[in-house]
Amino acid sequence: MLRPPALLCCLCLAACGGGGGGGSAVAVPMRLAASPLDLGPATTAADLEVALADRGSAAPVLLEVAVELPAALAFATEPLVALQPAPTLDGGTVAGRYVVVCGDARNKAAQPLQQGPLFRLRLVTASPRQPGTHRITLRNLRAAQQDGSPAPVEATPTAVDVVVR
Repeated sequence: MLRPPALLCCLCLAACGGGGGGGSAVAVPMRLAASPLDLGPATTAADLEVALADRGSAAPVLLEVAVELPAALAFATEPLVALQPAPTLDGGTVAGRYVVVCGDARNKAAQPLQQGPLFRLRLVTASPRQPGTHRITLRNLRAAQQDGSPAPVEATPTAVDVVVR
């Protein structure tokens, strides 16, 4: 469940969202990436590593992303692990999606998130096991810069295939 600081982060990101405007420079969007997973017949759990593939033209200090799982997968009891230092890393279910907030929502002089692995999500197979190729979707990506203004993000959801054997 999202704890109060994360809820404030979500509200801050929501308040920052919207508009563009300003100069004529083209903003390069921030984007996430994750590698496909393959769960063999004896494997019941796997870690989805979510990385900041490109920081874009405006380095974000805080991001929020919603993770949608197919019916064949579920989140482990304690699914979220940081892979780079971040004062704020929180996750919880909101409207049927697991929402992750990652970065620095506490410090006025927050350091930008670094390109590379951000966090890991521990996943387990559903019972009964559902073999096949399934898709995890990372969507509704939002990010904020140090001054609280929105950072440009890739609007297209990130899809990750998971093979359950």
